Amino acid sequence: MGWFGQQFYLVVSGRPLVATSGAVVPQNGKGLLWQGHLTPQLKLCLRVQPSPTGHGWTVTPVLQNQGTTGVAFTGYGFRAGPDQPGLRYQHPAACGLALFAHTDNLRYENLPHSRVQFPFVRSLPTKPLHLGVQSQGPLPALILGQTESRFWLVEGALSQQRHLISWHLGLPSRSDAWADRRSEFTWMGGCEEVVPAGQEVELETTVFLLVQARPEQVYQGYMEELTARHTFIGPQSRLDREPVYCTWNYGVFTNVTEADCLKRMDVVAKVQGGGFFQLDHGYQPPTLPGGQATPEVDPYYPDGSRSWDLSRFPSGPKGFVKACRMRGLRPALWWSPRVDLDGPIKREHPEWLLMDRDGQPIKDVGHHMLDCSVPEARAFMEMCIQLITREWGFEGIKLDFFSWMFDHAEAKYRHGGTGTEWKRWMISMMRSQLGPRGYFLHGVSCPLGNPFLAVDGFDAYRAGIDIDRGAWDYHVRNCSWLLPGILANSRRTWFGNIDSCLGAPGFPAVERRSRLAFAYMTSGMLEFSGPVEQFDAALLSEYRRLVERCDQGGSCRCPDTQAFFGRPLPCVLVRYHARGSYTRKRFGAIATIAFFNWGDATQSTALSLAEVGLAQQRIVLHDFWTGKARAHSHGIVVAALPPRAHLLLDVLPK
Repeated sequence: MGWFGQQFYLVVSGRPLVATSGAVVPQNGKGLLWQGHLTPQLKLCLRVQPSPTGHGWTVTPVLQNQGTTGVAFTGYGFRAGPDQPGLRYQHPAACGLALFAHTDNLRYENLPHSRVQFPFVRSLPTKPLHLGVQSQGPLPALILGQTESRFWLVEGALSQQRHLISWHLGLPSRSDAWADRRSEFTWMGGCEEVVPAGQEVELETTVFLLVQARPEQVYQGYMEELTARHTFIGPQSRLDREPVYCTWNYGVFTNVTEADCLKRMDVVAKVQGGGFFQLDHGYQPPTLPGGQATPEVDPYYPDGSRSWDLSRFPSGPKGFVKACRMRGLRPALWWSPRVDLDGPIKREHPEWLLMDRDGQPIKDVGHHMLDCSVPEARAFMEMCIQLITREWGFEGIKLDFFSWMFDHAEAKYRHGGTGTEWKRWMISMMRSQLGPRGYFLHGVSCPLGNPFLAVDGFDAYRAGIDIDRGAWDYHVRNCSWLLPGILANSRRTWFGNIDSCLGAPGFPAVERRSRLAFAYMTSGMLEFSGPVEQFDAALLSEYRRLVERCDQGGSCRCPDTQAFFGRPLPCVLVRYHARGSYTRKRFGAIATIAFFNWGDATQSTALSLAEVGLAQQRIVLHDFWTGKARAHSHGIVVAALPPRAHLLLDVLPK
């Protein structure tokens, strides 16, 4: 199983150019350099090198223009050469059905709508698919395997400076052991890329791996390659030990005032003893008198002096920040660069708006967007972020409703550049203002684990739909996109965010606790919400317990194979607590096991401790919530769960 007969192609004037011959130059034991020509004036160099960990290979194309005029191109990638297998599987009689996995398998998106789909691991499609072109922050790796084999091919982006990788994949058309696969690098922004005369352009790097692993470990090798090459913000984040309270969910939404926040700050400070207090959308003045707070950035125009509704927040932003700090909380704020369809920015600066390929302002997502290629638009956004962080003193930002500025298929930047390039500018600009320890959450578009957003950028990604008012069906849908992110995020990279937990008085306790348990087990950031001043003793006790155990970013595994090949809701998760971690030192737990019942009928689930590496020593199990001992029989743990219930067990040495 592997890649054979690969051929680089470059799309010029709508047709692919390939180098039909070339020479191989060894690079002193550090890989090789393949050299050929796509045209008489355009030289192609393919740098083939050991991957950063040494467990795979990387390929980086370099284009050298030896002519006197520039060469424009609109895409590139790798495909099978003539009469070559390209992608070869073992024979089905020996290793079973050919499989593939990609985050697109869990989420379909057609702006501005999306839906849950599954399974995550599937047989090859009967009709060719184009994977990785949706605007949901896909994890840029394609996984290929077979039903009767533990070997997997992993092909992924090792860089993402300007272009995005995608794949065309379909059933074999030439052999039972071949697959039709073509990688393709494209970009949003409506422009051609150009290799200037006499210059060279280095394109994106792809990594190729062959790994032997269970399904829940297929991303491990890819993430190790990324962390070996890039510096992620995760290790500097405060979210491993500091939870976040958010004012938005469970029926609150924009119905929030300074008085409400002060009451909630008192409770949050008492329970959390620190962490972030995030004021979500709702502090801005209404678009129309008597209406809801405007979600657009227009109130910040031109200088931010009218960005807060002082009738509801009479102390303004500085008063809010002071109130947080007096209680030992770090202030965080919701902000969005979306533009009103008929606001002052459009009226006074239509030249700031992002246009489509026909030269019309984009508005099919319900609002306008700023064009980051326009220097004055960038200056306005920088002013907003400097105001929030340096002038007002906020230490965290939830960035919302922004991704379409960079991911909209029809976008065309006035002054050139790609969506990936301008997204990187915006993320880096905001991170520089927040500093390396500031809290920075990616909101809308529910990223499915694109790791490059955490390279000098976000330390947390929203990984599911809003929990909204907290009904069980919202919880189920909210958790249905999480599987890849759970397995790929960690303290080394970024923290997943499933939105808020807790809720409101009157919620069914069994549902509330299942969500709390799932949030803890994902190892992502812990976010709480709801009218905490109304919480009863049971709610406050659960809140306090999760805060006490906040030690996020550790390793998580999903031994429930059915979650990969069926409905992507894990019935079993295992979190491992590293040596020297807060949880190991404070509570003695070496791991935590969770069982979940997502259905409306009683369910029994069993787990072998040997299967998850916990049978090598004598252990005892304690209930996470009560501390009571729980028996296991010969290394088998059985959980009989009522509808929508869970069981959370700490594993301790005996």
